[in-house]
Amino acid sequence: MEFLPEQFDPWAANYDNDIAAEAGFPFAGYADLLQSILNVANPQPNQKVLDLGCGTGNLAAEFSASECLVWGTDFSSQMITRANKKYPKLHFSVADVRDPLPVDFPEKYDHIVSAYVFHHFPIEEKIKQLLRNKHQHLNQGGTIIIGDLMFASEEAMHAIANQFPDTWDDEYYWIMERDLPLMQHAGLAVQFQQISFCAGLIWIGL
Repeated sequence: MEFLPEQFDPWAANYDNDIAAEAGFPFAGYADLLQSILNVANPQPNQKVLDLGCGTGNLAAEFSASECLVWGTDFSSQMITRANKKYPKLHFSVADVRDPLPVDFPEKYDHIVSAYVFHHFPIEEKIKQLLRNKHQHLNQGGTIIIGDLMFASEEAMHAIANQFPDTWDDEYYWIMERDLPLMQHAGLAVQFQQISFCAGLIWIGL
């Protein structure tokens, strides 16, 4: 299952309208999820924040409102165009989450965050990217915070799939009864919080 920028570029113009509805799957609880990311981070002025898969910049803007210094990447050029238009004072660049950071980005951050992105990757790739960012790009005392489509169990996921057949896609959704032990085995001390029936939060400190 591979996702290409060309699949997301046409969505950029309507993305903010789609998430604003917060109706059903997948965006129920969107605002609560972003607020929960902020609550865990407890952002302070002048902290450096990296937003991976920033879309049109909504999460990045929340950290900027707390006077953080914010950089964001997305592999969709049209999403980045929208983010730059909405928030011209922030730093956005086209880059895949799995690739090295743009050369003009800082190397280290106090918070590395992401919303509605990692469910595009199998758990092995999720763990690989969490480890890479923790060891290469996170300041001591910092946090990695991932908000995404998460389910406590396979049973819970299948129930939502049956409830929302029109908007359901088969993707690499987080299933915490499976994924938490795998992350812990890889050396990641992860904390988890369910936010809505389809969205949750994990975070890792250094």
